[in-house]
Amino acid sequence: MRKYQKTLVVLFILASLVGIAWASQTLLSANGSVVSQVIQLIQKYYYNATSVNYQKLQNAAIEAIIKNLGSRFTYYFPPDEVKQFEIQTSSKYGGIGTEVTYDSTKNAIEIISPMYGSPAEKVGLKSGDLIISINGSTVKSLGYIPAVNALRGVPGSKVKVEVYRPSKKATMTFVITRALIKLKTVKFTTINISNIKIGYVRITNFSESTGKELSNALDSLYSQKIKGLIIDLRNDPGGLFSQALEVASDFLPKGKLIVTVRNRYGVEQPYRSYGNTYKRLPIVILVNHGSASSSEIVSSALRDNGYAVLVGERTFGKAAVQTEIPLSNGGLLLLVTDHYFTPNGQDINLKGITPDYVVAESGATPTKTESYKQLIQSVVSSTQSTATVNIKKDVQLQKALKILVDEIKAGLFFPKKLKNSK
Repeated sequence: MRKYQKTLVVLFILASLVGIAWASQTLLSANGSVVSQVIQLIQKYYYNATSVNYQKLQNAAIEAIIKNLGSRFTYYFPPDEVKQFEIQTSSKYGGIGTEVTYDSTKNAIEIISPMYGSPAEKVGLKSGDLIISINGSTVKSLGYIPAVNALRGVPGSKVKVEVYRPSKKATMTFVITRALIKLKTVKFTTINISNIKIGYVRITNFSESTGKELSNALDSLYSQKIKGLIIDLRNDPGGLFSQALEVASDFLPKGKLIVTVRNRYGVEQPYRSYGNTYKRLPIVILVNHGSASSSEIVSSALRDNGYAVLVGERTFGKAAVQTEIPLSNGGLLLLVTDHYFTPNGQDINLKGITPDYVVAESGATPTKTESYKQLIQSVVSSTQSTATVNIKKDVQLQKALKILVDEIKAGLFFPKKLKNSK
């Protein structure tokens, strides 16, 4: 049944793509491509035509078109950024396993932290190291994105990096064997409170592996006899629509409406739960303004069907379905082609979802040092499935735990409709 529903998703997307391709071809046939015409005129008549970077010119033209479209959720990825986008959706790549940023003052790639168990960690790369050359080419000459791409490659292949370590004021050379880096999008643990064991699941984003990772997490948590569950979707920007359906189906009975997708012509496609074998438990979902797209699909599906309550702050409000369209220049267009509606029929685009229990995040703003330490910890654990929680400093988590404990002790499940409460 899941294969059948997945086929429907694919067919619906393909139908949209065929319509988009036909419409774009019709427009080009009728009017010609003005952008191509301008570029051709530059190539033919411009005095400094030989010094022009035509790829950069084309990218700038496309980006200007997208900007003036006024669509908040339509994006263009130039060819050199497509690989990064693919990594985000697949959560795996061949590389050395580091989170990095660019130090423009030193023209170097700064390592925020090596990932746990990665090739970078094994050879001894450290947080704060500056990569100044890759396979003999300086980062300055390569540029940031090409340099990052140069660190990636086929698992088993080698890459030579020259690193400056500020703490020792020394330059070192490392030859690193690339490996398949698999980023974990689902992290989980258990929390014991008032002699009750609560399962905690954190979903960082919705990639190709999220559904399978969640099933593994739930198998482990249920084997530990949990009595309730917290699903943490805070700062989860979303991701693959198919994985939102997988995740929601792990909690909703077969046939329950998850979401309805509607295109510009009013044609609707409902998507329903595939079903699951897990025993129903009381669930609290944590959300905030960083919870978007697939996070909002899952949150509204469970809440509207009476299977969970939401705690935290209003969500981001991204109910726009982005269709991926490969371009002839190697770039990628993410075009808003549909909106999705919650099971209750709401279009939450640019509005968001207000939780059942509104709880502001902890007032204390972390210091720059604390924030950096949190970032490093996040990177280190990005290849691990074990979650870490800090109940004392997390007031939203505290509220979620209190709700679950009270509900479990009372022996009741959440009512289908709850008034917003503080």
